[in-house]
Amino acid sequence: MALNYKIENILKDFYDSGGRTKFQQSLSKVLTFAKKDERFKTINHLAYLLATAKEESDYSLERWESDYVCGDAGVKYADKPCQSAINYYCSTQGEKQNYCVGQKMDKRGLPYFGRGLIQLTWYDNYKKYGDLIGVNLVDNPEKVFIPENSYNIAVTYMNMKRGDLNKSTFDWVDEGNLTQARRSVNGGTKGLDDVNKEYQRWVEILKKNANVVEGKSNVKKVIGITIAVATIGVTMTLVYFALKRANKLPNFMKKIKL
Repeated sequence: MALNYKIENILKDFYDSGGRTKFQQSLSKVLTFAKKDERFKTINHLAYLLATAKEESDYSLERWESDYVCGDAGVKYADKPCQSAINYYCSTQGEKQNYCVGQKMDKRGLPYFGRGLIQLTWYDNYKKYGDLIGVNLVDNPEKVFIPENSYNIAVTYMNMKRGDLNKSTFDWVDEGNLTQARRSVNGGTKGLDDVNKEYQRWVEILKKNANVVEGKSNVKKVIGITIAVATIGVTMTLVYFALKRANKLPNFMKKIKL
């Protein structure tokens, strides 16, 4: 399955509803990727991904944590973050954990800080989700900024079953437990009200503009079954006439008229 919609209509309704982002081009890319993505089974899943992306990166596929410390939001650093940002990562500012003390660093001695659409953070996540999307993010953390990678990390993360209850973010969304859905991403409930508000916005927009369609894999399956049935039918017909000519039709087939 996949979702079908016109991106221009989605964006118009997004802005008409009061939605805002500094990164419309990036939001358009996310919607373009999602339109072709058969991992989305319902509009609620895409709505929650978008709501989370708003809270974590303002829909930017190339955002990095604390970019505002070193310059313009959403503008990638040339080599590494400025020292002020690194000092932030190696502290508990913003009520976050210290990304440096007792943690694994990358090969340049930098912490695995938040990058991408949903701000992938920590060595273990770079290793796990890099392996899942087939990209070495441990040795090349900047590859999170490649739009396709950033998007795939986010969708893979939302679909991954985690925790003692072995449920994914999308599982919690399906159950209507948006508080637990937020915890599964953030580890707590920071930004919960904003995410829920944005989620409801996207649900309404997608209800109006999107519909679920059969994906290519299902179409291929139907075609394959049809061909198989047709092949069996032709084969049985040929067998019937061959037996009839040889006057060797079994009794149950003599009643068949072709």
